[in-house]
Amino acid sequence: MPKFKMVSNEGIRKLHTKDLLTAVKMTCDYEGDLFANDRRIISCLNNSQADNTRKLLEYGITSYVNQRNHSWNYRYTDPTKNVENYYVHHYHYSWGGDQKIDFTIKEYPESDQDHMFTSLADVMKFVRKTVAASPFQHDMDTDIYVKLFGADGLIHFAYGDWKSEGEPQIFALGKEGHKPIYGAKHYMRKRYDKLQAKFGGYTFVPADSESPGFFKAGDVIVLKADIDGLDHNELYLISKKETTGEDPELTIQSLKDYKVSAKVQSSMITFPKIGVKN
Repeated sequence: MPKFKMVSNEGIRKLHTKDLLTAVKMTCDYEGDLFANDRRIISCLNNSQADNTRKLLEYGITSYVNQRNHSWNYRYTDPTKNVENYYVHHYHYSWGGDQKIDFTIKEYPESDQDHMFTSLADVMKFVRKTVAASPFQHDMDTDIYVKLFGADGLIHFAYGDWKSEGEPQIFALGKEGHKPIYGAKHYMRKRYDKLQAKFGGYTFVPADSESPGFFKAGDVIVLKADIDGLDHNELYLISKKETTGEDPELTIQSLKDYKVSAKVQSSMITFPKIGVKN
């Protein structure tokens, strides 16, 4: 098994994981360079996104842009290898005479003390049990902090989001001319009430989940052949998908230069070939 280490502005850090995807996510979060047995896999500071995307494809990892927070994310190209786990670190502390509990949820463990769960519903159950077991009296709205760093970016959970059983609902807060903001239902409801009362014009609705289809916005693709001056050997990002007929129209952007874009049909593109490195 490879031994991973990360080099970042914080120095050299050994990564205590045997999972390449976990090592990639941690390295990208810290904007560092990832090494496996002293062989550099990616460099977040020195390589372009296109170069890192190609390199990761050689190791069976697909790069994509999450459409909710418009940030780069990573998954195994083989869908059977992707496992959705959540790791929770929590700690108690005193602030201004009040007793607080902070819960930080991530897609990978930061330490051996993190608790692992396979669903957010189980995470919220752990939050409820931990709060109930606390020897202190807490104001549930101001003393308990629950936040998730995941594919959708930073998501906060209010008391109403973690007090009930089941998966928390994700909502979108939007306004014409602004990018929508996504978050847990009750936390985002508080933001909506404040903004709507002050400015007006906001909407608050359940988050849309795009039907996957064969291609979707955020996917990295290649052209089947050169078209309109675009090189089929380059990587392109689908920035927009419009389903107006049998063959959806897609807006693509070059990963080398985002200013280079074109509209293509889904029949003109394909996914990049993956490599076989271990």
